[in-house]
Amino acid sequence: MENNKKSGINRVQTPGAFRTTQGQTQPTMSGRQSRELQQNRRVSSVAPRPASTGQNAQEQHGLTLQAKINRLSQERMRQLFTVIAERNPQLVQDILDEDESINIPHDDERNAELPPPWCLCHCCRSMPTSRERVCCGNGPTNCLSLIPEMSEIVIHQGVLRVADTYRRSIFGIPAETDENRRYRHASYRQFTVWRYGRLGSRVRRVIPSCCVWRIRDRYPDALGHYTGFLPHRRGGFDC
Repeated sequence: MENNKKSGINRVQTPGAFRTTQGQTQPTMSGRQSRELQQNRRVSSVAPRPASTGQNAQEQHGLTLQAKINRLSQERMRQLFTVIAERNPQLVQDILDEDESINIPHDDERNAELPPPWCLCHCCRSMPTSRERVCCGNGPTNCLSLIPEMSEIVIHQGVLRVADTYRRSIFGIPAETDENRRYRHASYRQFTVWRYGRLGSRVRRVIPSCCVWRIRDRYPDALGHYTGFLPHRRGGFDC
């Protein structure tokens, strides 16, 4: 009380408030209110920080884009894919090459066709001559026609283009006008070098049926006419 008198203020306690000599009344907090305030402060101080705004925006953009793609019809997807191919042909070619190395295209009729009895890999098809009825000898899950090297060395169009250009420049051979025939023949040569190495002028090796048809599926003849293995022809297989 002495201190209050010296300061000129006479504090009179009343329930829920105190009064000063100047007539001003200021509220006071109860013990319960004080504890709640302290608890709220502690909760707010340990509250988790929000995730990065940039990361959330990127994830939301990806979900929105996927939702738009899911709503597209197949016909509209083809149209947009054509537009993308016109604007960035190399990107589309890379995607198609990568997809080709994973998925081997077969139509329904060929999928339903049973492999011939001499086939072990389950990927061979009937061949016109007994000499051509050769399998790679591997199991169904490791067929030679399905391994990555087959796509990268024998099937890849860029590799074939370089190999064919080099061969024509060495031997002075004019370019084949039928593009699929040119790539098909180049694929046969690539396979021979890859699996058998450089052969002599009179040495010919039969390419396994599974690999022959993998090449033909990728670079087909428009009429489905194939000559097959020619023992006395350079490269062994005709187109």
